[in-house]
Amino acid sequence: MLNSWLISTIKIMVLFLVFIIGLAILAAIIMYVVDKTQKKHTIRRNFPVIGRFRWMFEHLGEFFRQYFFAMDREELPFNRAQRTWVYKAAKDENNTVAFGSTRNLDRRGAMIFLNCAFPVMKKDAVEADKMLIGPYAKQPYQSPSFFNISAMSFGALSMPAVKSLSHGAKKAGIWMNTGEGGISPYHLEGGCDIVYQFGTAKYGARNSEGGFDFEKLKEIGQIPQVKMIELKLA
Repeated sequence: MLNSWLISTIKIMVLFLVFIIGLAILAAIIMYVVDKTQKKHTIRRNFPVIGRFRWMFEHLGEFFRQYFFAMDREELPFNRAQRTWVYKAAKDENNTVAFGSTRNLDRRGAMIFLNCAFPVMKKDAVEADKMLIGPYAKQPYQSPSFFNISAMSFGALSMPAVKSLSHGAKKAGIWMNTGEGGISPYHLEGGCDIVYQFGTAKYGARNSEGGFDFEKLKEIGQIPQVKMIELKLA
């Protein structure tokens, strides 16, 4: 009884397979005739049936390039290395990056720190080209240096530390980023250029209810030393 049922099942499956193959062959013949007679697409006319895969491969190519062929630093606007870092940060995983870099440091204009066995004499030093930020803004900023003091909030440091950084930035001719904690008189004391960082907590630009106060932000932007306002998105 079981053997006869099994044989019947196999026969049905074989017939179904033959039907599917026959249907596929019939569809291929129809597509061949349609492709050879149509005059809209040259590829389909010259390569009937198989030419249709061209558009499918173009669509799938985007995914294959992303996962199999593209290097870590090749894609725009955000490459794989940047996306991986964001994914790990969002999942509260370790996103510490090891020493070494996947960046192409051989290209012209790449920034890299090199060891210097002996200090460069002033007569041999070459002044770097200044970097223009916001060329189409009302007040473009010409940065005197490529390397500056990155964002560190006042609350995470202290008054002496912020004052020291401010005076040091002035002497070095670089800017100082306030960090998300807002701007204080100690940031301005040294007379250096300031980048005010405006973050999600809106420190320095909040009203009495904790909401965003645009007028306060305008007042900060009108301080002569504040050359730029940096928007921190996360």
